[in-house]
Amino acid sequence: MSSQGLFAGPAVYDLDVLTDDQRAVLRCIARGHADHEIARVLGLGQQRVLDEVAEILRRLDLPDRVAAVVFAHEAGMLHLPFPR
Repeated sequence: MSSQGLFAGPAVYDLDVLTDDQRAVLRCIARGHADHEIARVLGLGQQRVLDEVAEILRRLDLPDRVAAVVFAHEAGMLHLPFPR
């Protein structure tokens, strides 16, 4: 584990490598949405969601969706409340 967090991918959180649609898909993944929910929420087909997820993983050099969730959180894409 690196001193900069749990994420093992690129050191710089360069979200500019993602399109707007890909950033929206990544936010949905990080919130725990399933592919069919992402498709419905964003108005995309399920195959398009699958393609976008694959492209996100490729562009960010991530091994899987779990790493993508960690990336999204560490990149500051989500602001979740702390549990009470």
